Amino acid sequence: MSDISFSDALETLKEHLIGYDEGVEQFKLALLTGQHMLLVGKPGRGKSYPARLFMGCVQNARIFRTQITAYTMPDHLVGAPIPHTYLEEGKQVYNTDHGILNCDLAMLEEFSDGPVALARSLNTILYERVFEVKDQAPLPSDLHTAILTANQAPHGEEWKAVWSRIAFRYTPPEVTSSWGRFQTAQVYLHTHGHAPQLPLVDMEQVRELANQCAHLEVPPGVLLVESWISGEFHKRCQEDVHLGRSGLFSSDLRRDNLFLDVIRAGATLEGRPRADYSHVRRYLPYALPLGDDADGISAHSILEEVLDKVLPRNMRREDLLTYDALGDLAQQILEYQRHGRHRPGEFRLRFPGMPTIFSARRELLGHLGHVRGVAGTDHLVDILRQALSRISEDY
Repeated sequence: MSDISFSDALETLKEHLIGYDEGVEQFKLALLTGQHMLLVGKPGRGKSYPARLFMGCVQNARIFRTQITAYTMPDHLVGAPIPHTYLEEGKQVYNTDHGILNCDLAMLEEFSDGPVALARSLNTILYERVFEVKDQAPLPSDLHTAILTANQAPHGEEWKAVWSRIAFRYTPPEVTSSWGRFQTAQVYLHTHGHAPQLPLVDMEQVRELANQCAHLEVPPGVLLVESWISGEFHKRCQEDVHLGRSGLFSSDLRRDNLFLDVIRAGATLEGRPRADYSHVRRYLPYALPLGDDADGISAHSILEEVLDKVLPRNMRREDLLTYDALGDLAQQILEYQRHGRHRPGEFRLRFPGMPTIFSARRELLGHLGHVRGVAGTDHLVDILRQALSRISEDY
């Protein structure tokens, strides 16, 4: 199955889940990035049914399902310790057959009903894909993607580490309008309440596309733009009175890496061999909570303002060529930071039709001060100036 047919196959879900278009897109991205997705909202909003559809649309997948309660322990998810091994040798060895470590997809319902200690104990499984045990080496996990459901996503310091490992969050919208009820009724009459014909994609194909996504090229100019967007977005979220307290968008490497993963996954969905600037604008919003999530609505407003700074919707290709040139320069500066102290060299700033060579850092700094005419150039030039300040004058 190609990347395009993979995306088209999963589009079928939108015909059965009213108001879930963005949620389906997040599910596609979760499969391609090997990340996890949380469906959260009040009872009756529609979480378990969509989650079961998501699980059922992938064939040849080993699936682990369970409902989390206040009494759930890690053993219930991983597998029970083998009693005679513990009694005879004093080692805590787990029988992991059919547990969360030996599955491709996992469905954890009512995730936040369990104790936070349980959720935190799952952190290494969800993100690092290992299970830490005291009597043996960490056990590897085959888990590709988990779908979690919850009536609420608790705030608080103890939950920050948990939510930082859940890449995608979707809050199903409440159907209140007459038009929404009409759509829902039409779907019910058309399907008689039954799920679409499943499965839609194959697990082997999912892993193949995920591997392709992980190795997809991100040009230096696109990476430079994404880096500024990520930094500015997280700074503004911390300055926001409400979002700063929630800690949901705290700047950490997991969130920064997610932005890059989503851009590459978007390009993969479109069958592109490399990411470009359009994928930054089109797919970054999916890395934030979608639906009726109040924190997500505030964060999307901030992200839109930040995107407009460097990627306004009316940018010309000629303007993006300047970004390409600055990205090319950023790549060269990075190489000089790594190796420049050991050998002499020169900077080459390549603008369309005008390659310029600089033999000294001060010459380059002077020229950068004259780069104008594109919306976000000043922001990107500031990044390059800071990088240049770390290189000695006589590199």
